[in-house]
Amino acid sequence: MYSNFKEQAIEYVKQAVQEDNAGNYSKAFPLYMNALEYFKTHLKYEKNPKIREAITQKFTEYLRRAEEIRAVLDEGGPGPASNGDAAVATRPKS
Repeated sequence: MYSNFKEQAIEYVKQAVQEDNAGNYSKAFPLYMNALEYFKTHLKYEKNPKIREAITQKFTEYLRRAEEIRAVLDEGGPGPASNGDAAVATRPKS
């Protein structure tokens, strides 16, 4: 059952990265936040230390990107240039 949290998080990340790369930061931000919530829940149940480490690393990466987007949105700016800086939607190794 807990793998559903990881799968849902991955789906949110894919959507977030797509919106982020398109410059739709107001859409990308809540998608990143949803992904982070699902990853956080998944980490509560994950027993494999290697998978936990991979997910924690991605969690940190997505959190950093969400914070960057929030800062831009709070300033009312057009958004950071997304020249590949968007978090890459890759699956953690399972």
